[in-house]
Amino acid sequence: MTDRRIFQEIKEAGLNQDPTIQWGLKDPSDNKKWWASINGPEGTPYHRFKLTLNITFPENYPFSAPKVDFTTDIWHPNVGGSGNICLDILKEKWTPALKLSAVLFSISSLLNEPYPASALNSEAARQYIYNRDEYNQKVIETCSRNFEKI
Repeated sequence: MTDRRIFQEIKEAGLNQDPTIQWGLKDPSDNKKWWASINGPEGTPYHRFKLTLNITFPENYPFSAPKVDFTTDIWHPNVGGSGNICLDILKEKWTPALKLSAVLFSISSLLNEPYPASALNSEAARQYIYNRDEYNQKVIETCSRNFEKI
């Protein structure tokens, strides 16, 4: 079941027509390790940066969510220091009906609309709520060090 579902995900990645979200196999010899990139959404401080992620599918995929992390440091209330992402569909709201495309779209949406109430980075959450200019500047500084500018 896992391999068949991952094959469907590979096919979908090849058909993806959204130029702002890309994904695929990291190594053709290991179909459980993938990469993804999300162009920072327009109107956010992430805009003009290509944000990269690592994806690992568990042995029992799609019955368990994939592990999705940013490849490097990113300043965001819902992203921890190791790149881990606090997103309900990667945890308790995961369902086998979800596909990787939906997960990546949700992460892109989270960049657009952080949810500071469930922060992994409390300092970023505080800045986001109380000093948006400071937050935006820190996002740009962090992304400039860690991600490709587009």
